[in-house]
Amino acid sequence: MNEKQKQQIGDLLQKELTMNRKRELIIGSIILVCIVVFFIIGKSTTTSYEELEKELTSSIETKNTAEFLSLFDNDKTNSAYASIGAKSILKNWNSELDSNTALIMEILDSKGAYYAEFSAEDKYNISIKQNKHWLFFNNYYLDTNVGKINLDKSAKSETIYLEGKKIASSQFEEPFFPGEYEFSASKKFEYATIKDIQNINVNGSGEDEELTFTFEGTTVNIPKGPESLFVTFNGKTTEMHLKPTKEQEFGPIAEDDIEKVAISGKLPLVLEVGNIKIEDNSLFINDGTEFENTKFDNQKLSDEMNDFIKSEFTAFKSRKISDIKNVTDNFISDNKETYTQDGMFIEPEHRENILKSVYYDKETPKLFINDDGELQMEIEGIILSTNVDEELVENLTLELLYVEKENKWLVNEYSCISRFEDLPSENAMDSYIVTKY
Repeated sequence: MNEKQKQQIGDLLQKELTMNRKRELIIGSIILVCIVVFFIIGKSTTTSYEELEKELTSSIETKNTAEFLSLFDNDKTNSAYASIGAKSILKNWNSELDSNTALIMEILDSKGAYYAEFSAEDKYNISIKQNKHWLFFNNYYLDTNVGKINLDKSAKSETIYLEGKKIASSQFEEPFFPGEYEFSASKKFEYATIKDIQNINVNGSGEDEELTFTFEGTTVNIPKGPESLFVTFNGKTTEMHLKPTKEQEFGPIAEDDIEKVAISGKLPLVLEVGNIKIEDNSLFINDGTEFENTKFDNQKLSDEMNDFIKSEFTAFKSRKISDIKNVTDNFISDNKETYTQDGMFIEPEHRENILKSVYYDKETPKLFINDDGELQMEIEGIILSTNVDEELVENLTLELLYVEKENKWLVNEYSCISRFEDLPSENAMDSYIVTKY
């Protein structure tokens, strides 16, 4: 091999060596770039503890549900209504932490100073977790447990709304992100469509919750009373009649419709049965259940009062209580001795007098149901009688009891006491019906 050939072989070897060095440099550069890219991407796709703290406190302060949910794994936030639950959590934490939102890390971190001071339910079982990302990177995130909301029978048959928007029953097959959810549904009853609102708290424990609607509405307590009286609603007759021995509940109705409930009926001596005042969803008031704005047949009531007084004066003369008309058996048993005994000092004072006039007071009639479920009426008046030359003026109160079987009013009790005032003046006579004898 001559020198020239040796030179050519050397040049070739040198050239090959140079090419190999270039290849190694390129490969090394590629490897270096890959390593750098790996670390850049790895770093950018992980969340450090400091970044988690910054994003979490920011989401609480701004109530940013999207930012808050991004701190969890996707499998915990893929519910269609996760933002509703997240919104309630942020609202609650924003209020509770006030301006100290940075404390949230101390509350959620198991190593935090305030971790043990709050129950898991208060924190919606949310905690700070750490995992390895691509083997080299520490990644911090929030974790919790989703939970299902099961529908009971009352909910399955109704159209359900979540915060005012219709939600399909199939949506309840998927778990819900922790937080508070306001569900509503409406059910039509005879007198009202009742809306029921139920708040379900998914506390992050992973346990199922149950959605139940009650549709209670508002009911009105109807007192005992004669069956001839019935309940009206909004001026229309209902099928509910009063019962002599049993109270009843009318409804359900809307709370704003309580004043539309009334008791009505047709009664002798009464032109129009009035309304009963509603108090605390009940028709009961003190001293019985009084009808307001009742229109009375005052002339017939005046006649009723006069018939009783005339027969009572007759009974005092005959000493026979049987001469008193239109009274109850209770009246006879309570007053029998009063009419059979002689004596001037036995009440009433007019027992030996002559009846001169009866003043029926048109302003005083009251219609009410007593505590025994009996329908009563109270009327008042004035009696003027004489004994020789002495006049006696007495205030009279009659209590009448309605006897449903006979459809009539009977006197059940009465009181008659001396009046220490003058007889009504001429100006006041419009309030009276006067019958003279």
